[in-house]
Order: sequence, then C-alpha cells, then structure tokens
Amino acid sequence: MSAGCGGQVLLSFSAKELVCNDLPPGVTLKDMGPRRLKNLSNPEHIFQLEISNLPCNFPDLQLPHARDTAMDTIRIFIVDDHAMFREGLRALFAALPDIEVIGEAANGTAAVAQVAILQPDVVLMDINMPDLNGIEATRQILSSQPGMGIIMVTMLEDDASVFAAMRAGARGYVLKGAHHDEILQAIRAVATGQAVFGPAIATRMMNFFLGLNHTPTSGKAIQVFPELTEREREVLVLIAQGVSNKQIAEKLVISMKTVSNHITNIFGKLQVADRAQAIIRARDAGLG
Repeated sequence: MSAGCGGQVLLSFSAKELVCNDLPPGVTLKDMGPRRLKNLSNPEHIFQLEISNLPCNFPDLQLPHARDTAMDTIRIFIVDDHAMFREGLRALFAALPDIEVIGEAANGTAAVAQVAILQPDVVLMDINMPDLNGIEATRQILSSQPGMGIIMVTMLEDDASVFAAMRAGARGYVLKGAHHDEILQAIRAVATGQAVFGPAIATRMMNFFLGLNHTPTSGKAIQVFPELTEREREVLVLIAQGVSNKQIAEKLVISMKTVSNHITNIFGKLQVADRAQAIIRARDAGLG
C-alpha cells in the first residue's frame, strides 16, 4: 500500500487480494491497471481506494521524466491446439491497449522454437497438446530463457497437473473456464514478475498441503491420480519405468488385452494422447 497525491491511497494487486472481501460499506477499489510508480523500479498493477462522498479524482500517476504513465504493452504468445480457443483469446485481447498477441502455436515443439525467436513477455500455455505437451515445452523454454513468464491455461485441475506445472517453472495456472478478468489479472501480474494461481487452483493447493499435515485415517499414503483404480495405477507405474506391454502382462499375470484395456482407461482418465505423455504425467507426479 502507498499514498499518492492529496490523500490518494493506492494498493498493489497482492494487497487488493487480501482486503477485497473485507471492505466496509461505501468503500470500493478502482482498477488503475499497470502503472509506473515513483521509487519502484518495475511497473505495478495497482488499485485506488475510493470512499463514497470523498474526492476520488486525482492527477494521473506519473514517474518523473517518464514518457508514458501506463505500462509498456504486454506481448503475448498463445499455445493451444484448438484454433477456436486461440481465436477467442485474440478477440479478447484485441480490445485492450496494454496487451498485444505477437504469435501463436498449436503444439509445444512449435512454441519452443517461436518463443525463442519472438521473445514474448508472457506465454499462455495449454498442457495437453500433440507432439510436445505444455509441461515439457515449459521446461524447454525456461531452460534457455529462465525469466520468461508462463501461465498454464488448461482444463486440467488435478493435483498432479498443477504441481507438475509448478515444478516445470510456470508462474501461473488458470482454468479455461475462468472469467476473462481472472485471465487478464494473471497476465498483468505475471508480466510484472508475480506468480498467480486462480482461486480454484489455489483452493486445491491449500487442501493438498493441509492434507500433508494429517495422517489419513486409513493409514494409507495420499495417492496421486485418485481417479485411477489400484490396478491402473500399478500399470501406470510400470509404464513410467519403461516396461513394455508384454512385460506388464507377465509381471501382473494378466492378458495382453487386459493390459491394453487398462492403458486405454489410463489415457482417458489422465487426458493424455499417448504413452509418452502418460510417462511424463506419471514421473512429474513422482511415480516410476
């Protein structure tokens, strides 16, 4: 929180998140967008505290000798294998003066190559894609460009996907069904160096860590991929270890057809397209 001119009170994005649900009657927060503030080296997404019946029109915020009070345009690169989703994001950003889409890709391999050339400020990355999934693409991008801001925008909200994205270095995780304002807030926050996880994902993270502090009544350890049956989890572990279908059948004393059926179920439940993606999901979750 900081003071502007003539009684103006400004809050950062983080401070706004802490107080927005506890504001007294007559008090509101006005979204000022990203601004360059005096004594701050980087732009900050700020909010102005407004109280009914009190002045709320203040001179525009300026940095001495600054050419523009608003943050420089945020250059966005979109990675998603669904053309309609990419077009929807383009349409959303087209009306915004502070966001520019500079490129897009339909798979992780193309994304890695194009991001290296175009150097966007923020990458919006899907997880499930052909050729190279979003988790591995994120790793490859950040291995050569560690400062790149990457936000996962996906349908997946299971714990394994969330933590795999975090381990890969993503600075944000937003569900595709999120409100547009949530996606825009995440972009602007990550562009200024912050890390943002949507409310639904934040709740899952808190529940996960709370669970680590309690011993399950059954005495069993917390399991990843709870949607899988015990047998499917056994098969997934063996897949992650590089075991062939024939070896899995021999080890579990089941038929090859049964192994194939289990693998089909695993792919469907984990929303992966092939064995390679299943291995990555499994190893990211600590299996194999």
